[in-house]
Amino acid sequence: MICCGATEKGPVRENNEDYFGFAECAGYTCMAIADGLGGESSGEVASKLAVEEALACLKAELPMVSDKNELFDIIHKAFNKANVKVLLNSLDNRERLGMCTTLTLALVKDTEVTIGHIGDTRCYLMHGSTVMKLTKDHNEAAMLVKSGKLVEEEAKKHPGRNRLFNVVGVNKFLNPDIYSYNVIYGDLVILCSDGLYAPFTDNDLAGLIRNNKADLEGLCDKLIKEALSLGSKDNLTVLIGNTSRK
Repeated sequence: MICCGATEKGPVRENNEDYFGFAECAGYTCMAIADGLGGESSGEVASKLAVEEALACLKAELPMVSDKNELFDIIHKAFNKANVKVLLNSLDNRERLGMCTTLTLALVKDTEVTIGHIGDTRCYLMHGSTVMKLTKDHNEAAMLVKSGKLVEEEAKKHPGRNRLFNVVGVNKFLNPDIYSYNVIYGDLVILCSDGLYAPFTDNDLAGLIRNNKADLEGLCDKLIKEALSLGSKDNLTVLIGNTSRK
């Protein structure tokens, strides 16, 4: 599986608080993305620490996996090691106190993708010509959609979309959402931050991916440029893996 990613700080923010990474281990392609919070330089520290710690944990633990339950346990472990890393760093540095981050992981092996998720970074899957959102946002706007008080398009402009209720870097044990989906040859696994996906309708996003999927690097650049042209003012990051390419 080949991966390609791109990130851009956008036209307003002074720092890029997004971070992404990927690694190959024990037959798995491990993809990670994080969107930090905390002001000044703290958000970018939190996201980098979380991604690097989670990937390090996966690389150390995945060679010992023998079944799906063990894989789920390792994803839990990766999130909690990332959580402790971010929390301790914030406690050791007064200027970073309270920093935190989202974190979304996608582990692809053979015909399956397994996702761990906290926050509002997202994972999409392009299967054939259809793009499906595989994760659920952990913010107040998403809760209002779930309860029927908002529709998806209203949630994009609701102030609650910036209020997260589940993040990495807090003083508690984390229980990330974990999902498992089947994939086939040629599917695309797409991780992105809210600055990337927020300006698009679902149909527009699907069309852009569908029409540019042959060139991963070009697709990453295209998505960022289109999001900026539609008015994104946040950091923008996308990471894409193609299951048909080595």
